[in-house]
Amino acid sequence: MKIRIIRSKFLEGLKKVQNIVVSKGTLQIIQNVLIEAKDKQLFLTTTDLDISIRSVVPCEVLAEGATTLPVKLLAATIAKAAEGPVELETDAEDKAVVSAGSAVFNIAGMNVADFPQLPKDSGTFAYIIKQMALREMLRKTSYAASQDDTRKTLKGVLMSFKDAKLTMVATDGRRLALVEHEVEFPADAEKDIVLPTKVVSELQRSLSSDGDVRVTVERSQVSFNLGDTQIYSKLLDDVYPNYRQVIPTGCTERVTVERKLLLEALDRVSVMTMDESNSTRLTFESNRLTVASAAADVGAARDTVPIKYDGETIEIVFNPQFVMDPLKAIDEDEVYIELKNGSSPALIKCSVPFLYVMMPLRIS
Repeated sequence: MKIRIIRSKFLEGLKKVQNIVVSKGTLQIIQNVLIEAKDKQLFLTTTDLDISIRSVVPCEVLAEGATTLPVKLLAATIAKAAEGPVELETDAEDKAVVSAGSAVFNIAGMNVADFPQLPKDSGTFAYIIKQMALREMLRKTSYAASQDDTRKTLKGVLMSFKDAKLTMVATDGRRLALVEHEVEFPADAEKDIVLPTKVVSELQRSLSSDGDVRVTVERSQVSFNLGDTQIYSKLLDDVYPNYRQVIPTGCTERVTVERKLLLEALDRVSVMTMDESNSTRLTFESNRLTVASAAADVGAARDTVPIKYDGETIEIVFNPQFVMDPLKAIDEDEVYIELKNGSSPALIKCSVPFLYVMMPLRIS
C-alpha cells in the first residue's frame, strides 16, 4: 500500500477514530487503526469490540492495500509532522514508512486479518434525522444519565421511535431529562433502543451542524451514518424502566423565570454547598425567588431572582448541580418551573418539547 495525503486531512481523520481506543487492552490489535486505501479514499477504522468508528478521507492512492498501525502512535507522528503532503508506504510485513517533509518515521504494524470485522449493513430501514437535531437532543438529556456501574441500563440514553417522533430520555433515578423531535417513519418501525454512554460521547463529538444522520437498528446493534463517518455500537440489552410514571402530573403552581438569571444565582450561591448535603434551598414567593445555601462551619450565601409567580410561598431543597445542568443544556430565554409543594418532584419546561424532572432533597 502506498498513499499520498495532506497532513491536516490525515490528522483530522485519525482524530475522529482514535478516542475509543484504550491505551492498554487484552488484544493488541484493537489498539491499532485499520487503514484501507482504495478508490481515491483512505478508510480509517478503530474498535473496542463494543463500538467501532470508520472515517473516510480523500487521498491519492498510489498503490491499493491495507494494514493496521498503532493509532495513538500514528496520530502523534502525524501531529508532529510539518504541514504538507505525507506519504505512507507499507511492505508485505506491515512495516510502514511515513515521510513528511524532511522527516521519516518507521512504524511496525499488524496484519489486517487479525482486525475484528465491522458489522454488516443489511440494508434495513434507516431513520433519517438532522445531525444538529440529534446533537441537540443528546446535549439536552445525556447529563442526566446514571454514573452508577450497578445500574447499567440507566447509564444509557433511551431513544424511543414512536408516534411519529423520537423521544430521548436519560435518568439516574433522582432526575430525568426528556426531549422530543418529530421524525418520519412507518408504524412498523416503532422501536426502543438504549445507547451506551460511550457511543453517546462519540456521537456528541462527531455530529455536525449540517447534513443528516442515518440511524439503522438491527437486533442488538445500531449504526449511525454521518456521511464521511460511520459509528457502530452494541446496544444495552436490558429493558429501559417506565419513565412516564415518574413524571409528576399534579403540579399546581407554575413559575416563569429568566433562565440566565436563575443559572447565575445558583452558580454564585453554590459555592457554599461544600458540606455533605450539597443542597440549595429555593423559596418561591410572590414575584421573587430566594436561592440560599449554607455550609456548616464555613458560611452561607443568598441571592434573589425576579419571577412571575403569585401563589403561596413554597420552600424546596435541591442539589444545585441538578438544577443548573438543564439550564446549561437549553438555550431558551425563559423557563417554567412547575411544582406542588416542598416535598414533591418539580418540573422544568421551556418553549421547546423538553422537560426535566428533579426530586427534592429531604433535609431537616
